Amino acid sequence: MSTENNNRPEQRPSPDSVRQKTPILQALRANTQSIRQALAIAGVGAIVFGLLIWIFLRGLEGPAFILAGVGFALLVVDAIISLATVREAVFGRRGRYGLNTAIIFILFVAIAIVVNVVLHVAVNRPNPAGWLRVDTTANKQFLLEEQVVNTLENLKEPVKITAFFPTDTAADAAAWRDTEDMLSEFRRRSGEFEVDYELVDPELNPNVATGFGVTSFPALAVEGQESRRTEVVYGDDPADGPDVFTEQEVVTALLVINQIVQKEIVFVTGHSERNAIDVEEITSYGLAARALNRENYTVLVETLQELGTRLAISETANLPAVIVFAGPTQELLGVDQQALLNYARSGGSILFLFEPDETPDSFKQFLSRYAVSIGDGEAADIASFVAPNPTFVQVKKSNSQLPPHPITEGFEVLYMPGTSHFGWAIDPLSVPLAAENTPLVSQRILASTTISSWSETDPETLEFNIEEEVAGPLPIAVVVEARGELSGGVYSDGENLVTSNMVLIGDTDFASNNYFASANNADLFVNAVNYLAKDVELISIRAKTEANRQLFLTQNERDFVRWSGWLLMPSLIGLYGVWTWWRRR
Repeated sequence: MSTENNNRPEQRPSPDSVRQKTPILQALRANTQSIRQALAIAGVGAIVFGLLIWIFLRGLEGPAFILAGVGFALLVVDAIISLATVREAVFGRRGRYGLNTAIIFILFVAIAIVVNVVLHVAVNRPNPAGWLRVDTTANKQFLLEEQVVNTLENLKEPVKITAFFPTDTAADAAAWRDTEDMLSEFRRRSGEFEVDYELVDPELNPNVATGFGVTSFPALAVEGQESRRTEVVYGDDPADGPDVFTEQEVVTALLVINQIVQKEIVFVTGHSERNAIDVEEITSYGLAARALNRENYTVLVETLQELGTRLAISETANLPAVIVFAGPTQELLGVDQQALLNYARSGGSILFLFEPDETPDSFKQFLSRYAVSIGDGEAADIASFVAPNPTFVQVKKSNSQLPPHPITEGFEVLYMPGTSHFGWAIDPLSVPLAAENTPLVSQRILASTTISSWSETDPETLEFNIEEEVAGPLPIAVVVEARGELSGGVYSDGENLVTSNMVLIGDTDFASNNYFASANNADLFVNAVNYLAKDVELISIRAKTEANRQLFLTQNERDFVRWSGWLLMPSLIGLYGVWTWWRRR
């Protein structure tokens, strides 16, 4: 009877009454291993996640640091709970070896940090040593041009640049980062007088912008700290790209506030010359003019009549440093000829760029005064040309087509898609002397064709006619120094001889927008202007302003890169692991 009563459901013990009561602290001790693992995983995960947010989500740096801090705190708690394990890991036999490795690693990292800090401080000092900053990019995009550095060294007072940038959008922030990189380089390379800069948000400080007269943004207010002269430079729209300011724009403002006179380069117009403003049309000279702007020249477009007026009312020092004829095809008027002669007689420098069989007779007559003749026909060179056309001449240093001269020093290749040639109009030995041992006129060759060339007068045949055509090598670019005219006496300012320098190039297309960036074409044009403007120190081999670093692949190449990256390396590592396991099993 009693057994039946004990088996009744209400008489049976419940699970809670049978389960042994365990204190909370004892339960925690029993599950310490699981808790430690959970804390370690949570701490490491929080730190990694915080770092990912900091790297990829700009603007959330605060939450990222908080999350990483929480992760670090969790790891500290885990280390306290696991104090015995940590002590064994650090002070045990294996721990001592690990501790030595850790000490070596920490010392290495500390030395690396110290070296980086020292270099950072040294590089950011004004005008650091050149060896401290090495730009390995193809176009030297992270260093200032040497001409810019020369300008900074010649500043007459300290300069402060106030940058007005709204930075509330991603495009604005990117534009400011690029601009700050450029301005920091200006500050680093400043000479005796420092160039400093400051960022001002015009939305938060509109009164500062109003004080400088800034009406649109982004803008740079360049101010001389002593003279208080100010020049405002307005940038492009950041939505179009982060490069909103150029070095040239900042340098021009520095020249203005320091009252450093820029030399003028005049592209002559009025005889169907090439357009010096258009940068889109392939036959125009817009890119060439911009290259001169980067050399700190002021580029103007004028007629010879305007030049004649300037000659009549201005002093020689206020005249253009160089005038450029970019492919004239119409005759000079009488007033044009007189203005050109007056400019040459005052010691002016002229760059002539001609096209084959298109040079007007009045230009030939002008050059004949200096014993220069322009040959007929178009140079053809079967030993050095761009296939398939032998009249597309390739001028190479390896073929001895570039005699030594400051203009062409360091050149490797020039491309001239159709060129005329030059020569002496008289026997060079019969040129009279302007002074003792100084000829009235001299010529030096800058570039020539090879011995396997000739002046082709019939483009339909492209075959050398020994009776009618001139055999090579043919001078296709020459430098002329004129101290007078063959029939007009010696040029003099009353006390000293005056020299008019000229560079003649038998092709105009080589410096057009279409070919300006080819080989050393841009260098030839700009170096010729530097030489004529007597800025020999500016002559250099210029890095291209833009470089396309995209890798263009075919579909098969793209598939190979994709699948080899996804499968090849993991497969090789997996096979190596299997081989190692099989060898050791």
